[in-house]
Amino acid sequence: MRPPSLSRLVLLALAALGASKPIAAEPPDFKVIVNPNNPISAADREFVRDAYLKKASEWANHQVVHPIDLSARFPVRARFAERVIRKTPSQLRTYWNQQVFTGKNNPPPEVASVADAVAYVVATKGAIAYIPVDANPGAAKVIGIR
Repeated sequence: MRPPSLSRLVLLALAALGASKPIAAEPPDFKVIVNPNNPISAADREFVRDAYLKKASEWANHQVVHPIDLSARFPVRARFAERVIRKTPSQLRTYWNQQVFTGKNNPPPEVASVADAVAYVVATKGAIAYIPVDANPGAAKVIGIR
């Protein structure tokens, strides 16, 4: 009897650990909304990240991008920061402290409620926000993130 090959041993070990099952993608905890007149239906994750870090200042149609943050009391803010901006809330605070201290930029303005975020996006051309996945986007347009 021939000994099993290394690749076969690896596959057997992974199966024993339960790694042979496909890993389900985490469902989103938020949806991203934009002004209803914005022509896009989806945005690259990198663009949204750069918009929130104020490294991107315009949409593809040259309209100024206006990101808005929910207050830190909303758990969705931390999930958005970690999944899209790829920073923990602490890292994001440090980033903005450095930006402000060096005079480079200020963080996006904060709103106190989801309704305020939706109202801002609807009233402001170029606006973008994130809201809890179960929140009503009102007249704002929900876009996909790629």
